[in-house]
Amino acid sequence: MNLRNLKTYVPAVIYKRGLDYFERDFVEELTENAPNRWHAVVEGTWDYDITVKLTGEETIVSTSCNCPFESDSLCKHEVAVCLAICEAKKEKSSASVDVRAQLKALKKAELLEIFEELLKKQPAVDLYLTEKFSNASGLDEQTARRIIQNSANRASRRGFIEWDRANQAIEGAEEVQEYVDSLQIEQDAEKMICLSLIVIEECSEMMQMADDSGADISSTINESLAKIDKTLAEWPEQLDESTVDHMLELLYPHILFHLKQDIIDVAGDLLQSVLLWNEKGDFADKFYDFIEKVIGSREMQNQSYSYTEEQFRMCQLVILQQAGDQQAIESFCMKHHRYSGIRKAQILQALDAGEFEKVIRLCAESEQLDVKSAGLIQDWKKLRFRAYEGMGNKAGMVDLSYQFALDGEQEYYNKLRSLVVVEDWPKKMEAMLAEMKMRPRCRPLYLGILIDEKRFAELLDYCEKDVAAIERLHPHLVADYPHEVNEIYTSYIYRLVEPASNRKAYWSACQKINGFQQALGADAAKRLIEELKFMYPKRKAFLDELGKVEGK
Repeated sequence: MNLRNLKTYVPAVIYKRGLDYFERDFVEELTENAPNRWHAVVEGTWDYDITVKLTGEETIVSTSCNCPFESDSLCKHEVAVCLAICEAKKEKSSASVDVRAQLKALKKAELLEIFEELLKKQPAVDLYLTEKFSNASGLDEQTARRIIQNSANRASRRGFIEWDRANQAIEGAEEVQEYVDSLQIEQDAEKMICLSLIVIEECSEMMQMADDSGADISSTINESLAKIDKTLAEWPEQLDESTVDHMLELLYPHILFHLKQDIIDVAGDLLQSVLLWNEKGDFADKFYDFIEKVIGSREMQNQSYSYTEEQFRMCQLVILQQAGDQQAIESFCMKHHRYSGIRKAQILQALDAGEFEKVIRLCAESEQLDVKSAGLIQDWKKLRFRAYEGMGNKAGMVDLSYQFALDGEQEYYNKLRSLVVVEDWPKKMEAMLAEMKMRPRCRPLYLGILIDEKRFAELLDYCEKDVAAIERLHPHLVADYPHEVNEIYTSYIYRLVEPASNRKAYWSACQKINGFQQALGADAAKRLIEELKFMYPKRKAFLDELGKVEGK
């Protein structure tokens, strides 16, 4: 298909609509981004992005449009753009002008006016010149911001970046990242961090006006965070107090900015990266006071949740632990006892020190403080279990492992079985199974125990109440209960067929007959198929699907 013979290949109705869009000037921002590669926006129910790739002979190699139209033909938007390309090429070929001679005759002001118009209409020219001038003297922060913002603005439609344009929006950010990668850490370490911070900040702003469900923007942020982390870890100079002060001063406004944005955890990541320096010198007081300054900021105090402050407090605790001042650690933990992360760190430290009574006391306190958080309650109980293990408190371990087994945790069921003496096990298991039967959360463990203990009558009773379970449990039952398995499996298939009203639902129900045949044999499956034919003689699509199963 060629630009000149569209009418031959495109259905008449679609061509007519495309022609109408073209004649009504719905095609906007037509640009040739590269030789024979065109891009445009077409107004419609929404604004649609169209790309057309040609050969030198104007043969259409490929087209794309983000409208919902699905066909082997071009859509009306693509037709409109192809017609606009024809017109643009025609205008270009009819102009027999010596461009260079004309440019040489113009005054500086006239040339600048032409260039400004060209930069607006041809983004590729803007990018080319920006890169050319930037590479001549190095990319500064202001230019980096402009490059990133320009690509974001080009991808934006009515102030919003759709998910399928996010990769275009980050082109400027990727260009800056490529420049950062070209720098040498020995000479440009600080510049690498500054430009990476700009990428992160601009992309965070971009996320406020974008659908980033494809994670293009957030991935770009994470790449620059990783670059900062690596640069700080491999800092080429000897660290001293003035270097640390300068870096903290550099990072401080960025940390506050991202606390205010509160989209992704950039602030915490930046802090974690710079804390690597605490391992390379005696800067504990500086870092501790810096974190205190951040926590006291208006941006931190305006946070909706206390999680971020807790995260920063945990960093302070790590600094104290690295310093090894046990008295300061105890005082800090008491002061910030309300944070579960602080309590957990304190408990783990006590476990490592073999202070098991202290662990039990702290866990009991935490269970009271976090009574509304089931997940945290489980964590505290498991830490208490470890303390009981350390103390050799068998009764405490039995009590907790029983509770965990009722929550469906296989690991603690195994521990429970090894802790209970053999003669007491049957009674303990009976009590546990009676409770498990009423708890959906522990269903997989409950069924596993029934199978391991060969309690098939109870397993059958379960399948009678939940007929769908027969599909996976029949191998354990069919030898002892073939008639009951047949009845339950048949009931299960009928429950699928009865509400079905389309071929897909019929097909799905018929697939279960294959499982029925594997469980109960070909003769049983044949009888079931005949019965279903008799029960539903007017469901032609269903009969057709049954015939396919029968023919296998």
